[in-house]
Amino acid sequence: MNSVRVRFAPSPTGSLHVGGARTALFNWFFSRQKRGSFVLRIEDTDVARSSAEAESGVLSDLRWLGIEWDEGPDRGGSHGPYRQSERKGIYDDFGLRLLRAGKAYKCYCLPEELERRRQELLALGRSPHYDGRCRNLSQDECAGLEREGRKPSLRFLVEEKGILLSDIVRGEVQFPSGMVGDFIILRPDGMPTYNFSCVIDDHLMEISHVLRAEEHLPNTLRQLMLYEGLEMKPPRFAHLSLILNRHRAKLSKRDGAVSVSEFRELGYLPEAVVNYLSLLGWSPGDDRELMSVQETVEAFSLERATRAGAIFDRDKLDWMNGHYIRTLDVDHVLRPSLPFFRKTSLGNADEGKLRKILSVVRGGLVKLDDLPHHVSMFEEKLPEYEPDARRLLEEPSSAEVLSAAARLLEETDVSSQESARAWLDAVGRETGRKGRELLMPIRAALTGSLHGRELPLIIEILGSRDCRMRLEHASGGKT
Repeated sequence: MNSVRVRFAPSPTGSLHVGGARTALFNWFFSRQKRGSFVLRIEDTDVARSSAEAESGVLSDLRWLGIEWDEGPDRGGSHGPYRQSERKGIYDDFGLRLLRAGKAYKCYCLPEELERRRQELLALGRSPHYDGRCRNLSQDECAGLEREGRKPSLRFLVEEKGILLSDIVRGEVQFPSGMVGDFIILRPDGMPTYNFSCVIDDHLMEISHVLRAEEHLPNTLRQLMLYEGLEMKPPRFAHLSLILNRHRAKLSKRDGAVSVSEFRELGYLPEAVVNYLSLLGWSPGDDRELMSVQETVEAFSLERATRAGAIFDRDKLDWMNGHYIRTLDVDHVLRPSLPFFRKTSLGNADEGKLRKILSVVRGGLVKLDDLPHHVSMFEEKLPEYEPDARRLLEEPSSAEVLSAAARLLEETDVSSQESARAWLDAVGRETGRKGRELLMPIRAALTGSLHGRELPLIIEILGSRDCRMRLEHASGGKT
């Protein structure tokens, strides 16, 4: 097998963490850069915590990020099933193979017995490894324990020797002898443990490279033992740097949003999240920071993945998100903006009007959940005046401009920027005012501020009725 095959294997027990999303992206980038295959596998052997709802949420988050998989539970493929809960018979067969070869044995120890011995070893300052007491049970002893109602787990028999891992990112990693004791591969209920199912699935699905976070290194030791015991060639491993907070601790909920769904709900764009996550633990080899997916795929190389922990800088993500809000096509940004418009009285406005409003306010947005505050000037209510706008409206010269503007508006349609400019010109001719003396009082009356986008565009969006109401309110001394 020469082609690259990688996998992302989430457990459907909760939301997709940004660390998992980064792992999925790196696998996807690598498969696309190498013109290989990207496999989605659902590791749902934790029956008590797994749910169809969580699986659906993870798949939705992956799609939102733009990740496409070549094989998976919803797409099928020649290496399925792609849910581990549907592969139980496969694990049973491999467990039996190890048992018959003398590389695994039945263990009848109860959980409470194991925990008691573990605490005893810890109290003595020793590593809490399994003591191997079930290694050499006779058939009669096994039968007697089963008559007591004990259901056995299956333990892998660990050889006392060191193991060397040649990791693409970390180089040579030496695991000395004695780091782990005999470990369980099949539980009493017949379900496989993570390390066992992972090895079997990666082998049968012909996975060539396993890209995952550094925290999986202890699992890699057990998996390499299983590959050797099953006489199977392991894939190449690449353990990526951890994602840390600014205090260099593991990113957690105490640091704010940490799941893809949370960032989505806050109004981050997928382009920004993908761009930012791609630079956590990897560099294109130059100073580029703003990169499209295609540019990232073309530049991606595991040799440029970093070993040091990657600091999650929310300010930088915000900067990127603001950039994409400002520079992407306005129609592309409008679609994810609609849920945030619905939080205002503009939620039922036609998309044409919302598109114009978004084009006015998006320059000031960091996240789309900032939108309700920025669009308040366009809602069907009187604006709140900023202090400098209020002071300007209280000047006698402003009253003349507003009075003329309101009167002339009764005879004018301002449904386009051209007609809005014509109306402003007419007010200027009647009052003899121009420039700031003409435009600032009108802007203050219409928006409550002295700053903002082009006034004709704002007038077009508000329309004649709202403009007249605001002008009359401001000129009537109710400021």
